[in-house]
Amino acid sequence: MKYYLIIIFVLGIVAKQFSQTVTPSVINSAGGGGPVGSTGVEVYYNIGEPIISTVSNANSIITQGFLQPDIVGVFSLSVTPLFQNESCLNKQDGFISLILNSAPSNATQILYVWTPASVCPAQNCTSVDSLIPGTYSVTVLALNSSSVAIDSLTFNYNITASTEPCQITVYNGLTPDGDGLNDFWIIENIENFSNNTVTIFNRWGNRIWNTTNYNNTDNVWNGKTQAGTDLPSGTYFYVIELENGNGIKKGWVELTGK
Repeated sequence: MKYYLIIIFVLGIVAKQFSQTVTPSVINSAGGGGPVGSTGVEVYYNIGEPIISTVSNANSIITQGFLQPDIVGVFSLSVTPLFQNESCLNKQDGFISLILNSAPSNATQILYVWTPASVCPAQNCTSVDSLIPGTYSVTVLALNSSSVAIDSLTFNYNITASTEPCQITVYNGLTPDGDGLNDFWIIENIENFSNNTVTIFNRWGNRIWNTTNYNNTDNVWNGKTQAGTDLPSGTYFYVIELENGNGIKKGWVELTGK
């Protein structure tokens, strides 16, 4: 009998020590949710998400985890925020968008008060884009017919800056006919590689145009030779050399004149 008691005691110690080394972690990002019966309450969850009991009684438990997709006001005002940080260096393309899920039944107007106010002075924007890195906030107000706020909620978000250079995008069409559309050959994001060299060749391999520090504005190819002579319609070829060993881009561009 003593032999068995000793074995059980040892196993108990091992189990206790092992349990102390286990760290809770999210093992899956899947999840879902939806309305709970006819209660008007919606519950969302994430499989593998650590949760804690917040409200409970003999029949049910309401838990709270780390996934909080919606912002909910006091009187059924509910908004889901979507956002994007700057996608690449100096792109300034962050955005924040709000999806209005529900509002109080007696609300006649919804206002979106952004800070800084310059991103939406009219206070009617459900989304703002072309945002530079920084902190933004929006207060959503549900107003009744007397223009009195009956519910509100506030969302804050910091658009973070990217440190990754934007890769260039080369467009393969050029129509320099003076109509203001596609009159210049645009190389998207080339301004992030200011020490660049761009060369244009004809089909026989002759260099017809060349520049350094191409910038899409005052230093840009407009379908002419280096001397300013109009070129005939046809297929031309380019070589783009980027700074700091970022590579050489080669391809073709179709020129369509008047």
